[in-house]
Amino acid sequence: MNKRFLSIFIAAVLIMCVLAPLAAQDEQDKQGKPKEPPPQYTLGDQTLSINAGLFVPLFFLTYQFAAASTHLTVGGAGSLNWMAYVNSWLRVGIEVGGMFAFSPNGNTLLSLPITAKASYILSSYPFEIPFSLGVGMNVVKYIDKSMIDLILKPGVSGLWAYNASWSFGLNATYWWSMQFSKTADQGRIGNFLELSLCALYHY
Repeated sequence: MNKRFLSIFIAAVLIMCVLAPLAAQDEQDKQGKPKEPPPQYTLGDQTLSINAGLFVPLFFLTYQFAAASTHLTVGGAGSLNWMAYVNSWLRVGIEVGGMFAFSPNGNTLLSLPITAKASYILSSYPFEIPFSLGVGMNVVKYIDKSMIDLILKPGVSGLWAYNASWSFGLNATYWWSMQFSKTADQGRIGNFLELSLCALYHY
């Protein structure tokens, strides 16, 4: 059942990647001609992106720097991201995401990270490489246990501008989910990797 759910999730991601360029092409066709390369983005310009892909559990790390296996399967991750430009090379905003993965006995680990995010952008039209950092809270649920962890999410993306409105690409994001406890030997830092596809809309 878990493998079937994961297969459906991956299929949905692939469908999104096929349909999003078609939607952008349809918008361009209605205007009758291709758009010119976009101007430099400035203060007040905004973006909205949807990201979906794989969640790869790496390892847990104690605060004594001892590593241990997560015993989790590869799962799925997705997020919605709104950002606004401060200038042509910096944008800030908020990201709300989610992930799931399964334990060996079939139990589901769920988490909902909510982060403030900043991106430093290297660009050479039509390509763009944002380096980002998200900081916030991660709401985690496993069986009947729930907790709120601190999370840091550094990442890098590679984007291609299809036109002035739409960009598509890939994200690689590292998750540090920091679980604190009253005793240092019980705290854990989850180390995970998110590999996702991105569709980004400029407005």
